[in-house]
Amino acid sequence: MKKPFRYFKDLRGEIQKFSCKGAEFNLIFTKKGAYRSGDVHKSAQYDIILKGGFEITMRKGKKNVKIRAGKNRLVVIPKNTPHLFRAMKDSVMIEWWDGKFEAAYYMPYRKIVEESIARAKKGR
Repeated sequence: MKKPFRYFKDLRGEIQKFSCKGAEFNLIFTKKGAYRSGDVHKSAQYDIILKGGFEITMRKGKKNVKIRAGKNRLVVIPKNTPHLFRAMKDSVMIEWWDGKFEAAYYMPYRKIVEESIARAKKGR
C-alpha cells in the first residue's frame, strides 16, 4: 500500500488520503464537537466508524434527517444526498465512494462547518 498521498490538518482534526490498486479512501480523525462535510456527491459514500461516534444530518426531500452512528457502524449516504457530520466524541472513520470522488458544497450545511471553524479559531 502506498503512503498517504495527501495529508490535511486543521482545528477539527486530520485527514489522510490513501490509494491502493485504484481504490481511494480517507482515514479521518475528528475532534469532539467538530463538523465535517457539508457537501454532496454524485456517488454513494460509505463510512465505517472505527472509534467514537457521529451525529449525521442528511437532506431527504425537504427534511433534515439526523442519525447517530457509533463504533463499528457502516453508514451509507446515497448519491446526491447532502450530508453533515458532527463528532459526538473524538472519532476516527474510513470513507470511500462507489465512483469517482466529486464533491460540491451544500451551502446550508457547509455554512455550519465554516461557522464552527471560525468559532474554534477565535477560541484558540
